[in-house]
Amino acid sequence: MYKIPLFALTTATAIIMGGCAQTAPSPLDSEECATLQKKMVQTDQFIKNVSAMDPAHVDEMMMAVPKTEITTETSKPKMLRDAKRRKARLEQEFNTSGCKKEE
Repeated sequence: MYKIPLFALTTATAIIMGGCAQTAPSPLDSEECATLQKKMVQTDQFIKNVSAMDPAHVDEMMMAVPKTEITTETSKPKMLRDAKRRKARLEQEFNTSGCKKEE
């Protein structure tokens, strides 16, 4: 069979186990939490606005305002998909960072 030195086996195990360890995210300060919450509200408003629009108007809106953090797409379904993904990502970051929702 194969003979692997004990040192190499121990080192490899330590590297593998060390890479698997997950560290908890550091809690955000109130300013960062407020910024996250503001982005979530903006994304929510974007989803509501786009959902209520006619697809032709959505295309016109994106031509008039091409720069947005939410999406670069011009078709309504893809815009909504990107916005919902962003919302989910922001909510996850908000919840895991120890932020409290402000009413």
